[in-house]
Amino acid sequence: MEANRKQRRALAHPAGKPGRGGVDMNDPASIASHAARKLAAGEAVAALTMLALGARRFPTHPELGNNHANALAGLGRFAEAAAVFETVLALRPAFPEALNNFGSVLEKLGRLDEAAARLRAAIALAPGLAAAHNNLAGVLKTLGDAAGAEASYRRAIALDPNAASPRFNFGTFLIEQNREAEAVSCLERVQASNPDNIPVLNNLGVALKTLGRLAEAERHLCRALSLAPDYADTHHNLGTLRHAEGALAAARDCYRRALDLRPDMANTWCNLGSTLAALGDLEGGRAALRRAIALAPLVPIYHRYLADIITFTAGDADDRALAALAARLDHFPPASRLDAHFALAKAASDGRRHDAAMAHYLAGNALKRRLVTYDEAAELAALAAIPERFPAPLVRGPGGDPDRLPIFIVGMPRSGTTLVEQVLASVPGVFGGDEMDALDKTLARFPAPETLDEAGFRALAADYLARIRALAPGATRITNKVPLNFRHLGLLHRALPAAKFVHVFRDPLDTCVSCFTKLFSGALDFTYDLGELGRYWRAYERVMAHWRAVLPAGVMLDLRYEDFVADFATEARRLVAFCGLDWDEGCLRFFETSRAVRTASVAQVRNPLFATSIGRWQVYGAALAPLQAALAEAA
Repeated sequence: MEANRKQRRALAHPAGKPGRGGVDMNDPASIASHAARKLAAGEAVAALTMLALGARRFPTHPELGNNHANALAGLGRFAEAAAVFETVLALRPAFPEALNNFGSVLEKLGRLDEAAARLRAAIALAPGLAAAHNNLAGVLKTLGDAAGAEASYRRAIALDPNAASPRFNFGTFLIEQNREAEAVSCLERVQASNPDNIPVLNNLGVALKTLGRLAEAERHLCRALSLAPDYADTHHNLGTLRHAEGALAAARDCYRRALDLRPDMANTWCNLGSTLAALGDLEGGRAALRRAIALAPLVPIYHRYLADIITFTAGDADDRALAALAARLDHFPPASRLDAHFALAKAASDGRRHDAAMAHYLAGNALKRRLVTYDEAAELAALAAIPERFPAPLVRGPGGDPDRLPIFIVGMPRSGTTLVEQVLASVPGVFGGDEMDALDKTLARFPAPETLDEAGFRALAADYLARIRALAPGATRITNKVPLNFRHLGLLHRALPAAKFVHVFRDPLDTCVSCFTKLFSGALDFTYDLGELGRYWRAYERVMAHWRAVLPAGVMLDLRYEDFVADFATEARRLVAFCGLDWDEGCLRFFETSRAVRTASVAQVRNPLFATSIGRWQVYGAALAPLQAALAEAA
């Protein structure tokens, strides 16, 4: 950078005498130290001006060159900085600080293997250089070496326990590794000495939200926004918090505010797209997700979310974008590669290339199955124990609360439960609660139901009713559409004897294939292997047979999906009457009902009824042999 006239006057002085500010331009050490202070103070432009002049005067001085390169890097001129570091290290190869700084610059340039090599060289020369361990950890993380990154972060913290940067970076790493509890502990240490640090508050909010500690997360995120109202990342993270709370409109507004501040945030466009789709704005959702893909075309999850709400046409823009992703399929880590497989499978299915679709579904599910911990024996044993744990005397015993507010819609995932809820939510006064967590939170507060007395069941009912009333204080009925609540019907009847249960069921092959072709966000870990899926279905079927035997007449309605589709008006009237509701013609136009839907059926319930999913399993032929064999076991 060429100095201007005023700067040259400020730096010029008689030989051997310090100039303005105390710098002696005839002494390279004086120039280097003075410029280093300016760099530390954030005055990169002034430092660079001084260092550029000094470097021309003393081209073979390593410290001066190191600081010159740092100033260039501070201004984002990484390629120029790299060239200067090359020169510096040719003059002094054993210069650990320069090797560390060069490694950091190489990381910015995406030259990760070279960066790791330089940082390891710095550490070999100066094992106690904490900054080099911290920088190496960041490079190893990007390279996918999680174990190496963790070891380097821990070494950096051990060497300099009071430094904020390694702890902050390690806390961020722990969030990315889904180790949020450890992340919170690490970041709280940083916050203790940096209470108003915006990135720390922001990341604490992220970790606490993931742990379900929503009130604490909100406190940290709102504190960050009070200090920095235009910090886009915090608006994004507050949006994810609002989404977790079920406040989708508020989440949408947070994402839009973040994008007003930083329109290049691809992940925010993705979140906005999925939120708009859940709110019923499918066209807005598609546009936002396409914007995310335009900004980051090689992020598979963006393509998967879009695939869920569009129909691909061979050769269209969405299909071409997906083809570019497919070309790099083997380069993605497993968690991202499985997203790509599910998106590619949907495109192949839309194009009626069923063999190709199933190949991608099998590959994607196999990857997912390796990433989850599912103890099939324990799960099936728990289901098999339900009849013994909930015999008729316990299920029909006294106690509980006779409030008629709750309706539970249960069954296997992908059996039509979302459609049934959408119909009920079309009746005035009925609030569709979707896949709420109210029952899980209630059950977590009470001991095993076998140990409860009448007062215990009343307390359990009161806790649950309070939670759902808070969602819709004016509603006359509130639906809970968590399919796997089929496991709790005996307990629920004892606690809420006036509650209605709607059991939606469907052909087992169609049900299981529909599960297998969706990547769920919840813990449905039995859906990623065809054999496990079939065995779970059989266990579920036995549980439902038990409930039919022990529940009083009029408590549960069995609703067959195929009948619902074939004679919709009749079956919809039967459903509404069973729930004790007055018929409303709006039920026949359920797809026009405005409400948030966050399940995998988000697109389907926004359209009129269709029968194309009936018998869908047949197109996959012999690939379903493991599923068919499992369904045939002990049938």
